[in-house]
Amino acid sequence: MNNIIEKTSKTLGDSVRFLALIGGYVLIWVMLITVVAVVTRKVFSAPIEGIQDLSEASLLVVVFSSLAYAGWTGAHIAVDILSTFLKGRASNYLDGVTRFVSAVFFAVIAWQTIDHGLDALEYGEAYNMLPIPFYPFYFFVAFGTGLFSLILFLQSVRSLNGIADYKGR
Repeated sequence: MNNIIEKTSKTLGDSVRFLALIGGYVLIWVMLITVVAVVTRKVFSAPIEGIQDLSEASLLVVVFSSLAYAGWTGAHIAVDILSTFLKGRASNYLDGVTRFVSAVFFAVIAWQTIDHGLDALEYGEAYNMLPIPFYPFYFFVAFGTGLFSLILFLQSVRSLNGIADYKGR
């Protein structure tokens, strides 16, 4: 059982690292288009039309490609109130149950986001200035939250089995 958990952890860890790398490249893209937009507006008095739409869409990719990685590496804020009083198996159980509930919560968010994405596809919703449709970004948000849900579920299984968080970062 532990061998399966470790192999799954390595595969999932590699996947979230790759996705975070994509998010990093998109963040560089956002910085570049922001600099170009500022220079063209201030120096040439010629603002780029639709740059805000492009930035907003790109930032969705940055945030939701990094969400699972942050959860995987322990970068999210955690407050340990009860776990300081609990030791051993009780602490692992509390951690496992908390992560499982969180995994279910983010799975529901992913499911609802897919539903909204299908609505956006059906109604042809798009950004204001540029003809960029909303639905691919809804699906990307759903993918990012779904992956984060898988991370939380795997961490829950690890905690309930008394296995420490995966350190193959």
